[in-house]
Amino acid sequence: MRILKYIFLLILLALIAITVYIGTQNGQFDIKRSKVIAIPQPVLYNYINDYKNWEDWGPWTEEDKSIQYTYADKTHGLGASFSWVGKEGEGRMKTIKVMENDSIFQKIYFENGEPNDIIWGFQKSGNGTKVTWQMKGKMDFMMKFFSFFKGGVENMMAPMFEKGLNNIDNLLVAELKNYNVKVDGLTRKAGVYYIKQTVTCKIPSLNKNMAIMFRKITKFAKDNNITVNGSPFTVYYKFDTASSIVTFSTCLPIAEEIFTSEGSDIEGGRFYSYLALKTTLKGDYSHSKEAWDKAYAEIAKHKWMEDRSGKYIEVYKTGVNQTRKASQWVTEIYIPIVEKAKPIEIPSVLKDSTAVQ
Repeated sequence: MRILKYIFLLILLALIAITVYIGTQNGQFDIKRSKVIAIPQPVLYNYINDYKNWEDWGPWTEEDKSIQYTYADKTHGLGASFSWVGKEGEGRMKTIKVMENDSIFQKIYFENGEPNDIIWGFQKSGNGTKVTWQMKGKMDFMMKFFSFFKGGVENMMAPMFEKGLNNIDNLLVAELKNYNVKVDGLTRKAGVYYIKQTVTCKIPSLNKNMAIMFRKITKFAKDNNITVNGSPFTVYYKFDTASSIVTFSTCLPIAEEIFTSEGSDIEGGRFYSYLALKTTLKGDYSHSKEAWDKAYAEIAKHKWMEDRSGKYIEVYKTGVNQTRKASQWVTEIYIPIVEKAKPIEIPSVLKDSTAVQ
């Protein structure tokens, strides 16, 4: 019995010594991992910048199948946030700063712990992008405890970073390569009532502004009990690559015509049915240029004339609100075409009278 007491005492002293040792260790840490991914910089930036995509590539999901995610109204860009609950506790993240296509700064909060910093960097590398995932901050005692038995915080966390970056690579490259462009031919684009918000901006800011504007007009429709009657779409008025300027409207089709108050940046509109060349892109929006180029090649082939006073439209039949898999997104492109005038038929009576004269 005395020997057992001594053994128990030695174990207790060892545990106290280890606890004291762990508690007095420097808690500062800085983990960083990078990977070159064969994806354009804006595409990779936008993918990581949306918390709803993190479920798909996050390495922690494989470790804990019980994780439950809760998303804020805003999941993309500055002020976006989400939270989770899992077998190891709960936490949340918030985006505190963004530099478009360059970097994302976030705060991560673990249960009963101090917030740590998450930093993403994006740098063009050949035909791809070098993405860097960094986390730095101060460990609480439990984090020190677990890292001690795993050989340090680097050994505990770095493999998760590497796995996450590999998951992003595998998912995005596969999704981006899976696309199809089909020129459907001439069709009549149905007319519709709609609400719209219009802006002129630099072409590199197009996607960012479009996302903000769609959120705004969607909220406007919801707040004013306006019935949305179909898929969202964009109308392009000017796309000047020389000056890098684009003017466009984000639009929601609605059941009935509305009139907004004077001074509102959201307006009601309507266009009538018109002849257009329809082209369908199934896949990520980064292939939009190829779809437009194929459409214009078809117009040149048949020597059709564009109706430059008409509506140049992209309709988002299936998008990120329906599925996070970019390979399943469906975008319809409509380029207005001048209709050939039908020959005027002269009644036979008039023909005869003309002949008599």
